[in-house]
Amino acid sequence: MGATLKELATVHSAKQPQQVDSLTEEAPVLGVIPFEEASHGLWNMYEDVTDVEGAGWVEMNAPLPGVDVTSDLKKVDLSILGGEIECPEDTARMFGSKEAYFARKLPKIIRKSGMAAEQRIIYDNFLRWAADNKRMVSAGATTDDCYSMLAVRFVSGETTGLYSSESFKQGTLLDVQPINGGQLYKASSGKHEGVLCYGCRLKAYFGLQIANAHSVAALVNINKKKTPTAMMIDDLLADVRATSGTTYLFMHGKAQTLLNEHKGKSLQVLPGGKDLDRQITHWNGVEIVTSYNFLDGTEAARTL
Repeated sequence: MGATLKELATVHSAKQPQQVDSLTEEAPVLGVIPFEEASHGLWNMYEDVTDVEGAGWVEMNAPLPGVDVTSDLKKVDLSILGGEIECPEDTARMFGSKEAYFARKLPKIIRKSGMAAEQRIIYDNFLRWAADNKRMVSAGATTDDCYSMLAVRFVSGETTGLYSSESFKQGTLLDVQPINGGQLYKASSGKHEGVLCYGCRLKAYFGLQIANAHSVAALVNINKKKTPTAMMIDDLLADVRATSGTTYLFMHGKAQTLLNEHKGKSLQVLPGGKDLDRQITHWNGVEIVTSYNFLDGTEAARTL
């Protein structure tokens, strides 16, 4: 199994270890994804197994059957997580230096970048793959006020995050480099167009690979009137062959509250009891990870 971004930062980001905290602070899904190094820097080659012929039982002294693995070679390109930030000359003076300005602004920018990256992973990777591969089940809502839930089982070499070692050459998770060698230049576009500015750019190479047909599934069309049954959640986990420690349930915090009634039905309050804890953090041993980078009850109903 790969390493989380925090684990990678411990090894590769000695210069600015706080970057990963900013990146994952409001991106909890991004924080638990295991990442493995891409095979070719900016892209990863992998085998997509289409069929396996395993060993079989035979009679004594009978010939053994053939065994084989049929697979296709496939390629996944990494994406760039990056951007540029500019600081006008007078603003730099007010902050004492351009370095002081960037040090103040970068944590917020990195935090927002993590949130944007996570939302893209949720909707453009996991949910899109589930839709394209018919791994979606509907809870029944038909209005455009829906939530969705994801079950994801990470498998080394198959369903995993990807990173390029190019990202860590400067000893940081996000490579930060000054624009124009750190000297003033006239901004050619953006809100500071025509103004003398200092600038720096941020860049890292990451990707996501889904190469196991039983590792991602989604429960969609959920709202307050159409909540998931316990059987639906059980089936969702069965669809990805869930195992504790490698599998997660991802959802919005409000979607999680829709599951609380399943616990509430079995709760008993003893005499003198003052606390009624209806919160569910795991389902059959599988950790629930909530993220506010899921849309808040504004997903369109899907036709499956």
